[in-house]
Amino acid sequence: MNESLSEHWQTELSLLGAGVSEAVQWAGLVVEHAEGSHIIDTDGTRYLDFMGGAGVNLLGHSDPDYLAALTRQMNSWMIGAHASAARLDALRGLDALLPRSLERIQFYSGGAEAVESAVRLAKSATGKFEVLSFWRGFHGRTAAALAVTGAARTGYGPAMPGTHAAPYAYCYRCPLKTTFPTCGFGCVELARDVLREQSSGALAAVIVEPLQGRAGNVVPPPGYLTAVQELAAEHDALLILDESMTGLGRTGTVLAGEHDAVVGDIVVLGKGLGNGYPVSAVAASTTLMSTGPFANPSASSSSYGGFPLACAAVAAVTTAITHKQLAALARVNGTALLERLKASIPETGIVGDIRGRGLAIGIELVTDTHDRTPLGKQRLRSIFTDLLDAGLLVMVGGNSLRLYPPLTANSDELDHASDILTEVLARHNHATV
Repeated sequence: MNESLSEHWQTELSLLGAGVSEAVQWAGLVVEHAEGSHIIDTDGTRYLDFMGGAGVNLLGHSDPDYLAALTRQMNSWMIGAHASAARLDALRGLDALLPRSLERIQFYSGGAEAVESAVRLAKSATGKFEVLSFWRGFHGRTAAALAVTGAARTGYGPAMPGTHAAPYAYCYRCPLKTTFPTCGFGCVELARDVLREQSSGALAAVIVEPLQGRAGNVVPPPGYLTAVQELAAEHDALLILDESMTGLGRTGTVLAGEHDAVVGDIVVLGKGLGNGYPVSAVAASTTLMSTGPFANPSASSSSYGGFPLACAAVAAVTTAITHKQLAALARVNGTALLERLKASIPETGIVGDIRGRGLAIGIELVTDTHDRTPLGKQRLRSIFTDLLDAGLLVMVGGNSLRLYPPLTANSDELDHASDILTEVLARHNHATV
């Protein structure tokens, strides 16, 4: 970071509250402009942006149609949640993309708020109060969302009562020390044991990410979501799929649950839903959405939910996903990128696992591939910085690099990113010998 950028950052940090994203702080970028797959700092240096707001950037920066849609709305009407052409367009756009069972949609302003709403809806519809979630998952930092988020509650005291947690199907680090498929989804069997021993018989919901983002884009094996859905059904509980990061094409299908032919009873959408404009949503059936107290007047509303500018953003995103077939494009390009990475980066030394689905890819880094000890923070930061110096900005999670290119990224950009990763990781691997 040059002196002028460093001075800018120090000034911002002297005024900004604590808790800024670690990867954002490591990068230390002061952005002047962004277009497509690139961001340009105030010194004019261009970077391929595969951080993308941790999966927010679906359409690319400054997409012309997206900007035009928001500009039209800003010149028309911005404040209030009254009926509008923008909200109807957003609802119709989502209705055309989502499965038939998800026929009602409520808008919110952020992912955690939508998770809170989804949990309230499950409690309202079932009359029960317990929730099962999974280790290493991430659902937000508000009260209920934090209670169902693994390893993020330290220092905050007791969580919301009635929450249970079990291992996710993280096969690279199986907590049961077994292997798939011979394990027979032992992690789901353990979840059954957890509920049998700990539940009071009042399980309202099971909440799960179809692909765990913050944990390093962990992809469960085929059939896992089906097994989790069956577990929920055994307890007459609702399945909440948190598709905030995975939804709307990121993994190569409109919803990531489609990879297992599973549709959640309740689905949370966020991140890419507004392509940078803060908006999220909860989708469910009419039957579920009609239950009280959730359906009572003002009981499920949000101060900014359904505001016209947010809805204009959603409508622009759904239009692009449909007309440009972005989910299919992410599937094709993501498969090619993953294959290229696996072919050019050997899983030896510090590279433990290369995984992904669509354009959500994780590269897990370890001290060595035999004992799989997570790579330390200092070395992870050194790799992150070298990637940035080579022109590639990525996200991190735990001991993994996380890649979230826009779904509109072209093959040259994806290949260039692959080449940078290959060169930097090879150099760091060589340094361990």
